[in-house]
Amino acid sequence: MAEFWSWLPLLCAAVWSFGPVANNYGFALYFLTWQHGFVKRGLVGELFAGIPFLSRGDLLLIEYLFLVAAYVAAYIVFRRVIFGSREERLFAALLLSSPAMLPHIGYLFAQPDVTLFLLTLGCLAAWTRCSPFAALSVTTVLASVALLSHEAFSLMFYPLMVAIVWRACRRGALKWRWALVHVFLVCVVFGAVIHFGKLKVSPNTVLAEAQARTNVAVQRQVYDVMASSLGEQLALVHRLYTGYVIHVLVLTVLFSFPFWWLLFSLARRALRADGACRIDRYIFAVCMFSPLLLCALGHDTTRWIGAACADVCLYLLYLFMTEKKVRQSMSEWATGEQVYAWLAYLLLIGPYEATGIYSAVRIYGWMTL
Repeated sequence: MAEFWSWLPLLCAAVWSFGPVANNYGFALYFLTWQHGFVKRGLVGELFAGIPFLSRGDLLLIEYLFLVAAYVAAYIVFRRVIFGSREERLFAALLLSSPAMLPHIGYLFAQPDVTLFLLTLGCLAAWTRCSPFAALSVTTVLASVALLSHEAFSLMFYPLMVAIVWRACRRGALKWRWALVHVFLVCVVFGAVIHFGKLKVSPNTVLAEAQARTNVAVQRQVYDVMASSLGEQLALVHRLYTGYVIHVLVLTVLFSFPFWWLLFSLARRALRADGACRIDRYIFAVCMFSPLLLCALGHDTTRWIGAACADVCLYLLYLFMTEKKVRQSMSEWATGEQVYAWLAYLLLIGPYEATGIYSAVRIYGWMTL
């Protein structure tokens, strides 16, 4: 039975890993290149700029390759937990199978989330296997690459890195000056991406070029947003918060509240075992809530909620792998029968979609028939 818990996250991810291609917001990024000059969010598209035509099958293949890479990376980074004792396997299965982790990445089935998640796993691999200075150096490089992929990384997953760097500095494993240099460099990259990454041509031009390279419909909204000013983007987001989005969000909050309580309880237990003081807990809370700020810039509410929950899950797994007292505390918790009930609940409510959790979206659809 222990083997089953090890492979449960991958099984859940595989079940949920399929999405639409035509008019998929994320798939539009495969056609956003630096042909007309540097543009933000264009890194992934630039990787495939040399391919003259991408059919639906090609796009599906590319997306599955990204997803497989993310799943394999997760199993490599956390293999000591995933294939550890029975309690460790259960703990890993609980977090990795949760609505914000592998099933979420698979169900979104789109850029930039899978790339940002993959790069975040690369950072965690460094922090669990290298010296703090080497890990910080790797994080600087990978965070910069992630910002070139999508500037939302700054609030989606980079706060997780800040929490880890803060912990390393507080424990004397890393000098503060190197942490400040790291933050400065990442901020420079972020500023450069925002300043120089504006769309150089009209959205119509980019859309026409994209449509000429594929036989599926390309969602133009991503190009419109990139051509908009901040005020125009905020106005667009305001319009996109329709009654449907808000009603589904309310249901999502109701369905997700036990999951959030679980993460809060586990985080509090882990931080206590890790010896975190009050300021450490405050910094951790600020970092983990940071992705929610993106709700003001995009109506994909559960992408941002999912990122916040994923950050907590990843931080718990990081502490589990690097701190003996945390590992003992979490293993003790996982010996109880409640872990099975939590697993059943998390699997039942399904993954986070872009604007709601799967079960809430389906139930709202039935209610409004």
